[in-house]
Amino acid sequence: MYMKTSLALIFFVISTLILAQQPYKKEDLRKQSRALTNQIASLNKTLSENTSGSKKSLLYIKNLEKKIDAQSQLVSIAVKERKVLEDEIYLSQLEINKLQRELGELKKEYKDVLVNSYKNKGLQNKVLFILSSKSFTEAFRRIKYLERYSGYQGEKADEIAEKQKAIERTIASRENAIAEKQNVLAKQQILRENLEREKQEQNSILVEYRKKEGEIRNEIAAKQAENRKLESEIQRIIEEEIRIAREKAEAERKAREEAARLERERLAKLEAERKAKEEAERRAIEERNRKARETAQAAGRPAPTPEPVPEPAKPAPVSEKAFVDRSAEDAAGASFAASQGRLPWPVAKGDVVGRFGRHKHALLPNITENHAGVMIATSAGSSARAVYAGKIQAVMEIAGGNKAVMISHGTYFTVYNNLSSVFVSKGQDVTARQDIGRIYTDSDNNTILDFQVWKGTAKQNPETWLSGM
Repeated sequence: MYMKTSLALIFFVISTLILAQQPYKKEDLRKQSRALTNQIASLNKTLSENTSGSKKSLLYIKNLEKKIDAQSQLVSIAVKERKVLEDEIYLSQLEINKLQRELGELKKEYKDVLVNSYKNKGLQNKVLFILSSKSFTEAFRRIKYLERYSGYQGEKADEIAEKQKAIERTIASRENAIAEKQNVLAKQQILRENLEREKQEQNSILVEYRKKEGEIRNEIAAKQAENRKLESEIQRIIEEEIRIAREKAEAERKAREEAARLERERLAKLEAERKAKEEAERRAIEERNRKARETAQAAGRPAPTPEPVPEPAKPAPVSEKAFVDRSAEDAAGASFAASQGRLPWPVAKGDVVGRFGRHKHALLPNITENHAGVMIATSAGSSARAVYAGKIQAVMEIAGGNKAVMISHGTYFTVYNNLSSVFVSKGQDVTARQDIGRIYTDSDNNTILDFQVWKGTAKQNPETWLSGM
């Protein structure tokens, strides 16, 4: 009995330790595996679409990196799942060993019961056992004992049968775990082969890029020179817009002041005319009163009641100063600013392949790029779209034949650079998500939009303005 309790305790401790060392569950791992498998399937579809153009496009390489990362995670999950299954197989074997030991002990106990039962199977022995009782109470207890002893034999037989079924179930569970492990090992091997193949493809692309590093460096330098010209032009346009707005505001201010001066002069003239009229009326009344007194005095009559002189009228109230209604202007500017972090992307779908400011090249770390906005790669034939309602401030020609569109949103401006064609014209009002031009696709199938946000002449980081970036 002591040995049986000790073995059960040892099995419990081992099981607890193994389970405690598992930071993950099999179902959780399989859920993650399904999600990654779906992601890889989606990336395969996208990569297949990109391949129709060129494997050198930054979007293709970006998606390939995502797929390699997902494949690596999938391999890691397969390793964890294999470890879980190995622990499950080990615990199942421990359970089988424990059950088999318990079954052996039950069979031994049942054998002893059967032997004793055989020795005392005769009815005469049972009758003598009861009749040899010293009292009626003891005889009654012996009868009950024989009944319980007979039931105990049946219970032992049922317990043995249940223990055998438990062993069979545990063996089946172990065999299932072994089969699952074999499937996981096969899957892991396939995943490793796929991962190795994807890494080889990535390395071959990087080798091609490194061979052309000098050419790419020159292209980037030329592109950045073009961008500096574009930035200068953007700043010039914005400064001109600010100058025009200031001149307009100044002209409106002067017009308001002139109107106020003329109004003051008009009111002063009216006031002077009113006072002169009142003074003339007062003098006329006083003259009539004087003559009436003189006439009454000459005739010996009492002086008549004098005609009342009217009180001076109060000056006319000054009209309220007229202010320019700026509610719509303020609301528009405030609305764009309030949309920070919630603006839609300037493309229907895409990935960021170049961040705002100075950064290392995505593939060539020896090259540094400096972006006035974010570079968003999308599929060939895609259109750029306005992120917010506004007015087309300018359509600019870029060296090489491409174009850029600048939209005014009050004191803010958005720029959409690297367009092959434009659908809008200067002065046109546009709405949010309205297509404004087709994005240029180069010989390597790169379709990249340079999207910028300006506040006055200061560049803003578009990543803080676009939703989910």
